[in-house]
Amino acid sequence: MIKHIIRISIISMACTMPWIATNALAAVTNQPSAVMSPKVIVLTAFPPEWHAWTTQKSYQYKSLSIPGLYRPLICDHQGVCVTETGEGEMNAAITVTSLVKDPEIDVKKTIFIRSGIAGGVDKKESALGSVYINNWIISWAFGHHYLSDQKALAWAAPGCDDYSAPGKCADYTQNTLENLAYKVNPALLNMAVKASANVELANTSGAQELDKTFKVSSRPKIMTGATITGDDFWIGKENQKIAEQIVHLYTHGQAKYTNTAMEDLGDIAALSRFGLADHYLSIRGISDIDVPPPGKTEEQIWKTGDLYASNLAEENAVRVTKAVIDHLLHENYK
Repeated sequence: MIKHIIRISIISMACTMPWIATNALAAVTNQPSAVMSPKVIVLTAFPPEWHAWTTQKSYQYKSLSIPGLYRPLICDHQGVCVTETGEGEMNAAITVTSLVKDPEIDVKKTIFIRSGIAGGVDKKESALGSVYINNWIISWAFGHHYLSDQKALAWAAPGCDDYSAPGKCADYTQNTLENLAYKVNPALLNMAVKASANVELANTSGAQELDKTFKVSSRPKIMTGATITGDDFWIGKENQKIAEQIVHLYTHGQAKYTNTAMEDLGDIAALSRFGLADHYLSIRGISDIDVPPPGKTEEQIWKTGDLYASNLAEENAVRVTKAVIDHLLHENYK
């Protein structure tokens, strides 16, 4: 009986010792690990945008697995990091929130840059491959999209605090309840415009042929304008007119609709919840036009596919983004 008790005690001690040792070791070594403070986080939406950065060897310096992200956060030795959010506002917002809340990184001083492709408008100056550094981020979906009595696509503004009185909202901007419109930090925007002033944009003969088809300039350039965010891929003059109407209303006439994408509103709305909306830039290369080419209908486009200059748009977006990052790193923007 005594031997049995002693044997049990020995077994019990043997089982307990690793726990004691582990906790003793933890008490000595479990110091808070160094928290990384990225200087810049580049947000890409889908594989072609992501791979434009992953092919650069400098981003093999460090890789972090962040809960809530389905791609790692890859970084270079200067603290510039890149990840892929997935397409659409929801994926963008989830990714940005996960980055802000992760205990391994501190983003209080980080500049977030959405860099990728976008649909453009059939305006003379907006050649395919042009790059917009966006000054406003606008919601496409919030509001009332409907078919009018005249069988035309139409839109009515949302209400504000009182949905029984639509259109009575005095200021749609930076409204965290409804996430309708965000004005990009003017100081950050001006810095980005200045930093990219001498960037030489690429061009291709294929893109120039498409430019001729749409009767727009054949020389891409860097501009500012408002981007409108929506998860549905739309095309056509009626929808373009609605986009122009939305941007004009939400910005009180301060901005013009110039491009459309799927993630930016999710990015900046999430950052806004943490007081970080002023840390955001959106840089978009124009890959396609939001109306059919002359002689084509919207339905024909859906059947045959849109006309794209995606590779050119991505290359130029990366060029501009890199110039902005270089300025951020060497000019100590605050």
